[in-house]
Amino acid sequence: MSTLPPDSLSQKTDSELLFLAQHPELYHADLIAAARRELRRRGISPDPAQPEPLPRENYILPYQEEHEPSLWQRPTPWVVVLAVLLIGGVLYWNNMQKQASQAVAAQQEEEGPIELETVQTHLIPTFDSLTRTQIAQELRQLSPSALSEDTTATRKYKLLATRYWNAENQSTYLFKQLKGNADDVALARQAPVVIEEWRRLTKALVYNHGLTATLAERMDLMRQAAYLRIETLQEVARRAQNDQVIVDPDIIHLADSAAQMRESLLSRAKWTGRLRRATF
Repeated sequence: MSTLPPDSLSQKTDSELLFLAQHPELYHADLIAAARRELRRRGISPDPAQPEPLPRENYILPYQEEHEPSLWQRPTPWVVVLAVLLIGGVLYWNNMQKQASQAVAAQQEEEGPIELETVQTHLIPTFDSLTRTQIAQELRQLSPSALSEDTTATRKYKLLATRYWNAENQSTYLFKQLKGNADDVALARQAPVVIEEWRRLTKALVYNHGLTATLAERMDLMRQAAYLRIETLQEVARRAQNDQVIVDPDIIHLADSAAQMRESLLSRAKWTGRLRRATF
C-alpha cells in the first residue's frame, strides 16, 4: 500500500510506527514519512537509539610492568658467538688447505716430475671456408640464366650443396688419412661421425625442393655420391669394429668413384663428359 488514511497511523502503536520508520526498504516512502511525523508528534525519535559510550576505565589498558629480557633473548651474545664460529671456521679451512698443499708437494718430491704422455686423437675437422669456396666455384660452372631462372630454387640448392660439401670434405679427409695409415683403427672409428653429416643431406633430399632441371641434375649426382659414401663408410666402421683390414682395393675403388663425382661438380669439362657418357 502506498498511502493510508491519516487516522490509520494514529491508531498504530509506538512499536508498529518504529518498525515502519526503521524499515524504509519494505514500504512506500510516503508511508515512511507519515510514520516518522506521527512518532515525532508523540515525542518519540524515529531514528535508532545510539549505544551509550563505554566508561573511560573500560578502554584504558591496564599498566603492565616491563620485564628486563634474559641473556639469551639479547642479540649481542649471539652476534659474538657467530663471529667466533666464523673466524674459527676460516682459520680451520686455511690450515687444512695448507696441510693439503704440503702433502701434495711432498708426494711430488718423492715421485719426481710428472711426464706427460702424448695421446694421438682423431677429430674430423670442419671445412667451412673450403665449403664456401667450392660452392662459389661450382656456381661459376653454371650460366647466368640458369642461376637467375628461379632465385628461390637457387637459394635452396646452395643450402643443400652446403650439406653435401661439408660431408664430402670430411670424407675426403678421412680416406686420405686412412690411405696413409691403413691400420689406424682409432681414425676408422670416426666413420660414423662422417656418416651423420651425410644423413643431414639424405634426410633433406626426401622432400621436393622445386629445383630447376639444371640444378636437379647436379643434386641427383650429389644424392648418388651420398649413398656411395655412406656405404663405404659403413664398411670401414664395420671392419674397424671387427679388427679387420680397413683399407683394401675395394674400399679405395669406392672412395675414388665418389671423388670423381666431386670433381665433376667443380669442372665444366668433366661435367659435360659425364653427361655425354650418361653415367649419372
